[in-house]
Amino acid sequence: MDTNRVSNFIFRVISVPIQIPGALSGTNIYKSFEKYSPVITILFFLLGIGIASRSAIFAVIIDRGMSGLTDAYQYLAPIAIYIILTPSLTKILLAKKGNGTKFIGNTILGFAILRFWACIWGTLFTAIAFGLPFYLDGRVGFVESTLGTLKSTGWMLTHSLYFFAIYAAVFTIIISLKITKIAIFLNKAVEGIEAAGRYFIPLVPLFMLAIGAYIYYLPQSIQEQVISNGGSIAHLNNLSIFGFDIHTYTITGVFLAYLAGGLLTGLACMIWHCGLLLLTKYRERKFSIKQYFKNYWVRVYPLLWSTSSEALATPLNLYLVEQYYPQVRPEVRRFVVGAGSFLNINGTIICVFILTGLVTALLGIEISFIQLALIIPLVFLIGYGIPGIPGELLLFAGPVAALLAIPESATPIFLAIYLGFQLGLPDSFRTGSNSTDNCVCAILLDKTYKEKFEIQERRWVDVMVTN
Repeated sequence: MDTNRVSNFIFRVISVPIQIPGALSGTNIYKSFEKYSPVITILFFLLGIGIASRSAIFAVIIDRGMSGLTDAYQYLAPIAIYIILTPSLTKILLAKKGNGTKFIGNTILGFAILRFWACIWGTLFTAIAFGLPFYLDGRVGFVESTLGTLKSTGWMLTHSLYFFAIYAAVFTIIISLKITKIAIFLNKAVEGIEAAGRYFIPLVPLFMLAIGAYIYYLPQSIQEQVISNGGSIAHLNNLSIFGFDIHTYTITGVFLAYLAGGLLTGLACMIWHCGLLLLTKYRERKFSIKQYFKNYWVRVYPLLWSTSSEALATPLNLYLVEQYYPQVRPEVRRFVVGAGSFLNINGTIICVFILTGLVTALLGIEISFIQLALIIPLVFLIGYGIPGIPGELLLFAGPVAALLAIPESATPIFLAIYLGFQLGLPDSFRTGSNSTDNCVCAILLDKTYKEKFEIQERRWVDVMVTN
């Protein structure tokens, strides 16, 4: 790849906004940049691959940086959850007649129903893609699966920083219902976050540059991890996906296996999302799928795809939903998009099943549709402790291996491949599905909000005027 030619082309594309007559103001330059952001994003992705192919040091730095970023997000994401979730819940709960509480319950129930169907879809898609038999002589029974699920859930409730953020939000809400100045301050804070959302767009190309370099170096990184756990890529099984065979005993084969996992995740998530769009079109006749992709999707998906972080992209998501779907009430938008970043992660749920099928196939471990279905309770419940961050599948890998009774000798290699494969393409596709789902859900739930839980906001207005 001629990196100099790519670099010059990128520079010319970026320079276009500045050459446009009348585009001298910062606002016009930004709007022009926003217009060309999808093209610039793709070019930076290719540039990342090109630089990594020429510089091993750059590739290693990016690989180590991605690991460090995942660790940092574990602490940053709970803060983002708290800041966005608290004022949204507070404003709704300040409504009269308890309708706000009913709407929150209805929304959380709706998210739970979607999550259940995402589990079913992930199981079915994985079984079809990898040709899993319906039943094998099971090694994990229903009782063991249930006990494992309860144990893992109990640990999450008492150790997860993400649940601690939820507890803190609930505690703050209780106080704000008594001290309204706190609620007003939090409401202004989240409005500021929404206003800042548009300025995340210029960061997209830089994240895409890193993703390109990470993907290029991934096969080498996986080989290092497998060897460090006493294995060898020469011992990996060939894959059969939708009847097509992939040979995995070389570095190129490992990359093809990783690429297959990413594309399968993307395909499954896109089918899921299109189904949700059709449901929205059925429920809301004025909703245009064409305009959805043209106006909203094309602007938010690149950031989601490149950062693999629902939490990081939440401000931009809030801003775009407000801009292109102004009919959605602010409190509905903030709650659905804010809370949805960790409650409504169906792309992640789907990816758990796909990577489970992929890694077990690579290791030659036979599993059945029934065995895969037995991990649904575990995936469903642990998913409530997963925020919108890169590397979300870190918390699923160990429990899934335990419930599937992966042999102890194979567990380290299973975890190494699972955790290595989950970053990059699979992470990008599932994140894109997670957050764009929230936009569609906001439109659907706003209709429910108006039909069943119309809030009388006089109390909130009175509080604002008084203060």
